[in-house]
Amino acid sequence: MYYYIYDNYLNEAKYSNTLSKIESRLADFGINGKITRISPLKNLKLTLRDDLNQGIKTVVVVGNDKTLNQIINLLPNLSLTLGFIPVGPNNNLCNIFGIPEGEEACNILSQRIIEKISLGLINDHYYFISYLEMSGDNININCNDDYYISVDKKNSIITVSNIYYGEYTNKIPLVNNNNWLNLVIKNVNKKIFSQSKEFFSYFKAKKIKIDSDKSIPILLIDEKRIIKNPIKVNLAPEKINLIVGKNRKYN
Repeated sequence: MYYYIYDNYLNEAKYSNTLSKIESRLADFGINGKITRISPLKNLKLTLRDDLNQGIKTVVVVGNDKTLNQIINLLPNLSLTLGFIPVGPNNNLCNIFGIPEGEEACNILSQRIIEKISLGLINDHYYFISYLEMSGDNININCNDDYYISVDKKNSIITVSNIYYGEYTNKIPLVNNNNWLNLVIKNVNKKIFSQSKEFFSYFKAKKIKIDSDKSIPILLIDEKRIIKNPIKVNLAPEKINLIVGKNRKYN
């Protein structure tokens, strides 16, 4: 049985035609199922717990990267099979997983190519599938209890990634390699009369502890969070079972 979770922003009228096409294609494949919608008034964690106790084996997230990350953290059981139908803005992970946007993603669901995908874990309780970013203002980083890095420039950006798709990789996916997280520090040398220069420092670590003498706002996809110091980051012992496409860029 399939269980579909729609993000709240898909209630906008501009998405109604896309959702109708998706639901029609799912019915054609015989993989339609119950639909629930994310709502500020709904305790989605309790809803999922109750619904998924009814023998559901496949949960399909309909939304964007943020939706996918949010639902991963609400699932009572990560051994479920997870599908993804990207709709709307801020979708980068679908390119990595070989999943087209909109109704064409239904073809990927029907083929059911399943891969185990690693997750990052923050302070032993919050999962992330892609990466986290923070300012390098007075930050101390401990890698593997082996070496330390100090960053004290406000215009520096620290990125810890499980999967990354952005500027410092020229849009080429950077994924964890042999259970190592990627740590990148971007430094910008600002000059008054000439163009600023950017420098990147790359590290790998299995566990990372980030500390500061003040709170550290971090950015997870497009959601800002303040997490109590120190911030401990490592790869989760669990992996998700994700339905991916043949043209995936994740190895």
